[in-house]
Amino acid sequence: MFPLCLSSTPSFLIYLPPQNYFQTRTLTPSPLSCSLPRNQSLNYTRTLTYSPIHSFSSESSASPPLLIEDITERDWSFLDVDAVNSEDERRRKIHRNISAAAIREGSRVLVCMGSEWFVDQLVESVPSCELLLIIHESLFALAMIKEKYDNVRCWQGDITALPERFSRFDAVFVCYFPGMGVPLDQLLSSVGSRCSPGCRLLICFDQGRDVIEGSHRRLYPDRVTSELPEKSALEKAAAGHSFQILEFVDEPTFYLAVLTFTAQ
Repeated sequence: MFPLCLSSTPSFLIYLPPQNYFQTRTLTPSPLSCSLPRNQSLNYTRTLTYSPIHSFSSESSASPPLLIEDITERDWSFLDVDAVNSEDERRRKIHRNISAAAIREGSRVLVCMGSEWFVDQLVESVPSCELLLIIHESLFALAMIKEKYDNVRCWQGDITALPERFSRFDAVFVCYFPGMGVPLDQLLSSVGSRCSPGCRLLICFDQGRDVIEGSHRRLYPDRVTSELPEKSALEKAAAGHSFQILEFVDEPTFYLAVLTFTAQ
């Protein structure tokens, strides 16, 4: 998977090696545009075809088209379906999570695997942030968010591969840990390396553990590869990565773990 950063320009840019990569092994980037079809089905595989705008070459200003294979995107739209909460209950739980992050004016905020609905609530309820960065596996989900909020930064890829320029976060939301594909220790290590002192880390899911264990892991085993952390496992991992648990709620229909980064 090639990381994608969605910019505020009219097209979305993905950076890949140039045409002469296999001869020179240099990584001068080439921007490519992509077209994202909207699809409302709840379980499908979406294929995205990327076509190059142009490529850069040290030998010539004009290069032949750069051909790459289609990229198949996995569907995450099941996270937008809430069969547990009413709209008011869902909103109340989300605002509880957001309040626990203690976001202030000028904060730097990272949201991992956040749904479009979660981002809506966050943008509407928090003060103006210096940086609001959304990372997700799904190009489609990021495109829908970017279409609505031009000032929000979007990055496609794994949190462990997040570029170093995205750092010093004051609040980090991990909205769907079971689908992130990283062990708890690796998550805390990656987040800790990008935190400012006192940063709040929130591992949350507003539908709770029962939906994941009773439905998601059975229906989407290729995407949902782990469970929400138990308190004992979280305490052990947190201690090894300079985090301290401030709050822990593990109810059948609501999960919230709030941690603070204690390193200076």
